[in-house]
Amino acid sequence: MANKIIIGILVILVVLSGGFGAYAYLLLNQQVEALHVQLGVFQQEQSTRISAVSDELAALRGQTVTRFDTLEDEIGETQTQIGTLRDEISGTTTRIGNLEGEIKEIKDVTTELSQSVLNIDELYQKVKGGTARIGDGEKLVGSGFVFDNKGHVVTAYHVAERLSTAYVTLADGRSSKATVVGSCEVSDVAVLKLDDEQLSVEPLTLADSAQVRIGESVIAIGNPFNLTDTLTSGIVSQTNRFVRITSDTKTRSIANLIQYDAAVNPGNSGGPLLNSKGEVIGLVIARVDPERGEGIYYAVSSNKVKRVAADLIDQGFFDYPWVGINVTNLTPKVVQERGLETTNGVLVKGILPDSPAVGSEIEVDDVIVAIDSVAIKNIGDLTSYLGEHKSPDDPVSLTVFRHAVKMDVSLKVGKRP
Repeated sequence: MANKIIIGILVILVVLSGGFGAYAYLLLNQQVEALHVQLGVFQQEQSTRISAVSDELAALRGQTVTRFDTLEDEIGETQTQIGTLRDEISGTTTRIGNLEGEIKEIKDVTTELSQSVLNIDELYQKVKGGTARIGDGEKLVGSGFVFDNKGHVVTAYHVAERLSTAYVTLADGRSSKATVVGSCEVSDVAVLKLDDEQLSVEPLTLADSAQVRIGESVIAIGNPFNLTDTLTSGIVSQTNRFVRITSDTKTRSIANLIQYDAAVNPGNSGGPLLNSKGEVIGLVIARVDPERGEGIYYAVSSNKVKRVAADLIDQGFFDYPWVGINVTNLTPKVVQERGLETTNGVLVKGILPDSPAVGSEIEVDDVIVAIDSVAIKNIGDLTSYLGEHKSPDDPVSLTVFRHAVKMDVSLKVGKRP
């Protein structure tokens, strides 16, 4: 009986356990289903959120790329603008530089104009103390000017050659005998030395005659026809003239001449031609014969005077540079025959015997258009360049046209016999 009760109880327990297990299983399954549904909802929500975030990121990335592209374009435009500004700044700087140059030129012109209208009497008073009268002790022969503070006075060769005994009278009336220390006939320049070394006078200043401009104002001071300390004024008519001049039955071809129209006459020779600053730009030597014309006068350029006078003082002579060729100016006919473009240049007509040109590369019929790369227009330019820039034994380069071919030929400068 007891066993039956125990078995019954066990059966009841088994049934109860199975029911409870079934109930638990069903309950757990429901919870799992609920969790599954919740997980699905969560996943859907998260997927929706992720999609939204992805869309936002994509939109943001697109905006960023667009903005970046825009920034790149803006940077490119900015760089272009910077480059443009740099160009504008550079152009402005250049214009400023040009304006500064123009302002300087205007100032220079203004200065020159102010100097050109300088009171002539004031200019005369400033420079006349450095001028001189040249004579033989009885009468005046010509004019001169004080070259340095060592008693040297410059005059013309054709004035000095007339004097067996030279006397120099200064503007203040003091006088002294003088000795000819040297002269150069080809340049028409001579230097005298005062015997009385106590006659101290401020020398005149020599200008750079390469800077002389056509049309600038000039004055001449001298002693025409014994009319002492005479001043005349005019303008520069031309530079680098090469002229045949006759004086005392002698005819010489002289280079490095400044042509001007300030009236001079016999007795002015050797006197100074001065610019509006009171600087010597030339040594008066000649005028055109009045029977042939008026208003054409010549002075040896100050740069030539400076070279010649320095050598005359140092060594008593001047070795005149010479290349030994006969040349003529070009004519329109020669230009057409040779197919040249202009009449600027000179034609080689001959080579002198025993001259530097013999054995050199220069040939007859060559057309010389430049010397040491400096363009020349005529014989005056060629001879003036040699006279002011070359000495014996210097090399020189001539640019020539030979049979329509342009070339450079070289030779060595010699000493004129």
